Amino acid sequence: MSKESILKTLFIVGLSILISGFFIWHNLDIASSQKTISIRGHVFKAEIVATDNDKQRGLGGRKSICTDCGMLFVFDSPNRYSFWMKDMRFALDLLWIMEDKVVFIEKNIPPSFPGTMNPPADAEQVLELSAGAVDKFGIVVGDSVLMN
Repeated sequence: MSKESILKTLFIVGLSILISGFFIWHNLDIASSQKTISIRGHVFKAEIVATDNDKQRGLGGRKSICTDCGMLFVFDSPNRYSFWMKDMRFALDLLWIMEDKVVFIEKNIPPSFPGTMNPPADAEQVLELSAGAVDKFGIVVGDSVLMN
């Protein structure tokens, strides 16, 4: 083998490792920004929202969300977090969650809802689901929420 062919082989191997590393890192990043959430035996795939900018935007501006999808807002400490429907294009169900239990629910909130939804209880997380999910799956206050 010539020196030139060895260098070409090393370059190709190095490039392959670099590209593979990028895809592995990218897939880990995507996996860390999603959770599987089970309520009453139904599984939802939820996008995790943790930054202030992402929390303010939420699902605003999106055209829709799938029936089995959601957006999970994660907060640093329990509080009575209010939500609005700014820039929403579709209706939602919202679940406030504390210590892996549903503590408050707002159902079928229209995208034109003018005010804010204010829960009567503290929560650590809030899960936004497609409108109708709460009724379809029989979700009620007190239900356990399992997250993976």
